[in-house]
Amino acid sequence: MEVSARPGRTEEVRQPAVRMGLLSRSNKRRLGVATAYVIVGLWALFSVFPVFWTYFSSIKTSRDVFALPPKWIFTPTLDNYKVVLGLIVPTEQETVQEEYEGAVRSRLPDYILNTVIVSASSALLTLVVGCPAAYALARSRMRGRRLILTGILVTQMIPPIVLLIPFYRIWRDAHLLDTRLGLTLAFFTLTLPFVIWMMRGFFQGVPVELEEAAMIDGASRWGALARVALPLAAPGLATTAIFTVLFTWNEFLIASVLGGEQAKLLTPSIFGYVSDRSILWGQLYAASSLVLLPVVAFTLLVQRHIVTGLTGGALKG
Repeated sequence: MEVSARPGRTEEVRQPAVRMGLLSRSNKRRLGVATAYVIVGLWALFSVFPVFWTYFSSIKTSRDVFALPPKWIFTPTLDNYKVVLGLIVPTEQETVQEEYEGAVRSRLPDYILNTVIVSASSALLTLVVGCPAAYALARSRMRGRRLILTGILVTQMIPPIVLLIPFYRIWRDAHLLDTRLGLTLAFFTLTLPFVIWMMRGFFQGVPVELEEAAMIDGASRWGALARVALPLAAPGLATTAIFTVLFTWNEFLIASVLGGEQAKLLTPSIFGYVSDRSILWGQLYAASSLVLLPVVAFTLLVQRHIVTGLTGGALKG
């Protein structure tokens, strides 16, 4: 006796299985998205925590900074900022000088002024020289253009520490050590290849027909660059300028060797709070917070323009 198949029953069994399969795939997708968010969130916290701890510790007293376990509830103070900005005179216990001679105010405001002047000057000089060079490499069809571009790209692969000894010897013979001019020229040399390579990509994104139309109306090649190409490449120009300023602001090695007490920049000046006698953690955190402040503010304000500029330069470069 043959057993007849029951298609209705089979269909009833398959439908829940199919539904369970669809539900399982949906749950897997949601689980994957949730896992990605958790990993990215943990990595963001891990990356931001040192910045948070720097600012958090800068408003603590010396006793609270050394407290173990760390104090999360305390009375905040701005004395560390007042000392590093020269608003109040530190006591003998708050200085790392080998010979304490009475009232000595912090010179950090002078170093801030040096950093602002050197950063702005090197960025301006680099853009003034780099933009015409990038425009020429983007528009001309001269022989050896690819070789020049390859040479510019290769210079970006050289670590700055390799150039440190030649820099020092040349700057010493030219009497440029411990001067703002010397630091400006050094940073100009290091950032010029980056500016040329980036701006070339932005200039290639500007339609050449617009410049030809301007020259038909009587504009020269320089006029077409100033009136057509530069305004259209303004986002790239701003992005390149921002990166140039941040590079100069954050540079430590070149600024430490080529700069001295008169032309000292912010980043090397932080080590003034560390010696064999003691480490002034409160002032060290406060000075580090002041160094980080323009970088963090700059990044938050122009992050959208930075991403757009880098994408445009990468696509056209």
